Amino acid sequence: MNSTERRLNILVLLQSNQNWNVDQMADHFGVSRRTIFRDLKTFSELNLPVTYDKDSGYGMMKGFSIPPIMFSPKELSTILIGLSFVESQVDETMVKDAQAVQYKINSVLPTDELKQFMRSLGDKTIVDPYKKYAADKRKGGDWFTIANAIAKQHEILFDYTSARSGEKSRRRVKPYLIVYFTDHWTLIGYCTERKGIRSFRLDRLSGVELTPQSFSLKRVPGEKALLFRTAEDAQIIKVRIHNDQLMRFKTSLPAVIEKETAVKNSDHTEISFLFDNLDFINTWLFSFHNDVKVLEPKELIEKRVILIRDMLRNI
Repeated sequence: MNSTERRLNILVLLQSNQNWNVDQMADHFGVSRRTIFRDLKTFSELNLPVTYDKDSGYGMMKGFSIPPIMFSPKELSTILIGLSFVESQVDETMVKDAQAVQYKINSVLPTDELKQFMRSLGDKTIVDPYKKYAADKRKGGDWFTIANAIAKQHEILFDYTSARSGEKSRRRVKPYLIVYFTDHWTLIGYCTERKGIRSFRLDRLSGVELTPQSFSLKRVPGEKALLFRTAEDAQIIKVRIHNDQLMRFKTSLPAVIEKETAVKNSDHTEISFLFDNLDFINTWLFSFHNDVKVLEPKELIEKRVILIRDMLRNI
């Protein structure tokens, strides 16, 4: 990072409503205290309203703001990776929103060199091409209204279409999280009609409304508990996975790993986790073919045998 970029970033820190002392800034940017003092002197020479308090450190005068700061090529690259991910989504609205953001950023870049850099990198950066070009785009339940409700801690109303029956019901929900699962986005929140925490696919939501009713997060379970909650009848699943597939298994497993043990004199690892839907996990495990072996419970092993027999009948 050159001195100009560092000074622009220091100004961003000083506008963050948090005071910083010289040691903190030096550590943050990986430079010496003397360098930070030189930067602060430059701000003084430019008559920027940098404030100083002997107890809390340096800050910026309230009410003062600096116009949007120019992105560096590295920062633009980071933004484009994120936008490329959003453009690969199955949600039609998100794709359009990501494209709009990219157009706006490009329109305010101060140099033709940066604009060309962004266009070139944007055209050549693709995240998950199979979703981007092969999957049909769906409308996803007004994700921005839901995100806005989460940020403001307000309840929402929406119509939800059941995947099993196709019936539509009106729901009132305290929204907690929006989560991306492989091919769809999901809302996790407290449903007042069902009196419990439920998950809702965004592409099955319609008529989303932000209500004036607020809610508190004081007694809401943590993020991990919301994501990997299990029913009281959840069972311990124990499998043996080939180490070649271990990373993919761990990063896509829809549960929290309870125990992980390397098998001695073997290229396999045994993993135990809790799960409450044996039919779902049985189907999911088949994506690892013969690289995974179910050790427990017996009921899941039997389900695997039945599923294999059904598959053989269709050959």
